[in-house]
Amino acid sequence: MHEYVGSIHLHTLASDGNADFDEVAHLASQAGLEFVIATDHNILVTGKDGWYGALLLLVGEEVHDEERQPEANHYLALDIKVEVAQHAKDAQAVIDAVNAQGGFGFLAHPFEHSTPFSRKPEIDWVDWQVKGYAGLEIWNYMSEFKAYLPNLPQAFFLAYFPGVAMRGPFPETLRKWDELLRERRVAAIGGTDVHATVYTLGPLKRAIHSYGHCFRTVRTHILSPQPFNGELEHDRDLVYEALKGGHAFVAYDLIGDSRGFRFVARSGNHEAIMGEEIALAGEAEFEVVSPLPALLRLMHQGQVVAQKRGKSLRYRAKEKGAYRVEAYRRYLLRPRGWVFTNPIYIT
Repeated sequence: MHEYVGSIHLHTLASDGNADFDEVAHLASQAGLEFVIATDHNILVTGKDGWYGALLLLVGEEVHDEERQPEANHYLALDIKVEVAQHAKDAQAVIDAVNAQGGFGFLAHPFEHSTPFSRKPEIDWVDWQVKGYAGLEIWNYMSEFKAYLPNLPQAFFLAYFPGVAMRGPFPETLRKWDELLRERRVAAIGGTDVHATVYTLGPLKRAIHSYGHCFRTVRTHILSPQPFNGELEHDRDLVYEALKGGHAFVAYDLIGDSRGFRFVARSGNHEAIMGEEIALAGEAEFEVVSPLPALLRLMHQGQVVAQKRGKSLRYRAKEKGAYRVEAYRRYLLRPRGWVFTNPIYIT
């Protein structure tokens, strides 16, 4: 499998970001990324998909009802060619419109927390009866950041040292994901939600958070059976097929390069990677391999079934269901979420 590292869910000058597409591509390349997916608010910018040097830039759309109070239900629409924001008042209609043109999507920042000081609204996903979405954005970097701003001194400090606060996906999001996995396949991605908004305090001026910083934090690593070949249509399909199928993992690469992290299952003569299913032939053996030492946890239906510190973990399972892996590393004196894989489905 070929591994590619990307940043999903970011904004440009086309909506409320602070950089154009060329700047985004340049900064993403400097951060070591291989693909990015821009998702501006309620606008599908066409003609920007392509290779920018060594970086593949793709464009989707973040759709939401701008008149809804309180604001809710942001949807990341990917692999679309026609605008869908006209359906924003009905979340199911948005999902259906995306699927009708062969696209797919993710529920963005499904659970949020905000402090009175930050004055940022909590934009949750509330219409859980919808169907047809590919998965969830389990970790949104900007959403998590705004949960840790109780007062001006801490907000000022974290504006310069955000890594002190960031811990991982919200527990509610992971619980909801495990609940949904009992019923259906649900893929996961991570997003930065970078806007790079510039704030001023007297003579001080700073972008919160900058593109350069965010592109080094929460990333989505995809696994593809074929390599990129430089042809837009071919390479775009590889990215979207991996994301839709869950052949990916979410990683906080700021605290350790996660390239090479692998999670596989074997049963009989068959093997499955993240996002795939495998039939139970008596029992299935799971193997986790990490490029760096970490606390490795194998999860099944929201429960830890195996745990080990180190660079590898093996476990034999006899129960069907969705199994996924969480990995934690210490950074700045506390354990932090590092890697969250998509599930392997035992049938």
